[in-house]
Amino acid sequence: MAPLPASAPHTAAAALRRARKLLFVRIHHLASLDDGAFCAGFEAVVGAIEADLAHEDTVMETLGFDGLHERLAGNALLLASLHRIIPQVESGAAALGRAALAAAADLLSLHRLTTDLALVLARPVVTAPHHAPVRQPPKVMPGRRRKG
Repeated sequence: MAPLPASAPHTAAAALRRARKLLFVRIHHLASLDDGAFCAGFEAVVGAIEADLAHEDTVMETLGFDGLHERLAGNALLLASLHRIIPQVESGAAALGRAALAAAADLLSLHRLTTDLALVLARPVVTAPHHAPVRQPPKVMPGRRRKG
């Protein structure tokens, strides 16, 4: 794989922001529905959240995001919580689903802010043929000398 261009983190951040914005539109639409329609559409929105997080994780892995393992653990906890209540929501527990969806939206909003910051600060990754990705060495700060 060729090295990623320097603009990759900024391009990725813009794409992830757009995807997240569309997900929020879907979440807010579901929340505006009556209880019956909300319960019927809950599992599909959980699936959309799962797909969005998987896409985000792939992008962050490609860019060499340092906190990926912690982020994956947080995503897994969020998704496990949502999946666990699907049967109850489908059985009519709209209040439970609405509370969970509101909490998920808050977490996703926080995620969006930290994702933007992480992608802007991402270090470029260089991939050598047939080897694992290798991080670029940090740049030497002006006024400092490298020890030789």
